[in-house]
Amino acid sequence: MGSTNIRDIASLPMTLVIFTCEGREHLLYNTFNSFKASCNYSFFKTVLAIDGKINPGVIDHIQPDVVIQSPVRKGYVNNILQALAQIDTHYFFWLEDDWKFHTKIDLSSITERLIAHPNWVEIIYNKNGPLTADEKKTHLEDNLYQTPYGFSANPCICRTAFIKDGFSNLLSEPKGDKLGEDGFENSLSKYFKKQNLICVFHDPVDHTVISHEGYLESTPRNWHMTNSLDQKTEKHLLTITKPSLVRKLAMILKLTGTFLKLSFRQLVNDEIYEFCFRIIASAKTIKKDE
Repeated sequence: MGSTNIRDIASLPMTLVIFTCEGREHLLYNTFNSFKASCNYSFFKTVLAIDGKINPGVIDHIQPDVVIQSPVRKGYVNNILQALAQIDTHYFFWLEDDWKFHTKIDLSSITERLIAHPNWVEIIYNKNGPLTADEKKTHLEDNLYQTPYGFSANPCICRTAFIKDGFSNLLSEPKGDKLGEDGFENSLSKYFKKQNLICVFHDPVDHTVISHEGYLESTPRNWHMTNSLDQKTEKHLLTITKPSLVRKLAMILKLTGTFLKLSFRQLVNDEIYEFCFRIIASAKTIKKDE
C-alpha cells in the first residue's frame, strides 16, 4: 500500500451511523450534541437508524441524509442490518445514542491507522479512560492495543466490508438467546477470531475520552440476541444474578428512601431534576415493553 497523506484521510468518504430506539430521545439529543462538539470530521453522509417510534423533532435536529425506521420495534440486530445496507463507504463511525464525548477526537489520525492495517476490523474508544494492564497485554503500536474482549459496539471507526461479512455470517448461523454467547457482539467476535482479524482498543493514556450515559435506560438484552431476528425471547434476560425474594423486599426500602431524597433535591438542582426525568422516562419505556 502506498503512503497516505493526512489531507487525503481528512477528506476520505466516511459514513456516520447513529443507532437509537424509542423512548431515548433525550439521550440521542445529548449524544449528538456532544459528538458534534468533539468531532469536526466532514462525513460523506449520516445515517440515522431508528428502532420504533420516535419524536420527529430529534430527526429534525440531527438532519441525517438517510433515515431508517421500523415503526414497530424489531430489535437492535435488525436495526443494524438495515443500516449496513445503506453504507457504501469503506469506513463508517458506529455511534449509539447514549454516549458523552469529553475531549476532541481526531478521526483522521485513527482512520489512517485503520487503513494501514488491512486485518484490523475496528478501532474502539474506551469508555473507562486509560486501559488497564490486562487490557494492554497485546500492544500493536503507539497507544493502540488488541482488545481482549473481541468486537465492541462502543463508539468506533469500522471497516465496512468486515462488519458486513460478520453479519452475513451471523445470518447463516443458528440463533439463540444465551447471554455471553448469542449476542451479536459475541457472534462477530467469534467470526473475526476465526478469520484472524483484529479488533483494536484506543488507549487515551491519561484522560477519559467518552463515558456511557445510558445505563439507566439500557434496553433489554433480548433485543441484542441473534434470535431476535426471528422472535424475541419474551422472558427478560437478567445480566445479574437472579435476586432472591429477600433481596427484592430490601430493594423496596432502598428505592423508597432514594426516591424521597431525589424528590427534594430536584427542587434545587437541575442535574438531579434531569436524572429524575430520565427515571420517569425509563419507567414508561419498561411499561411499554411488558
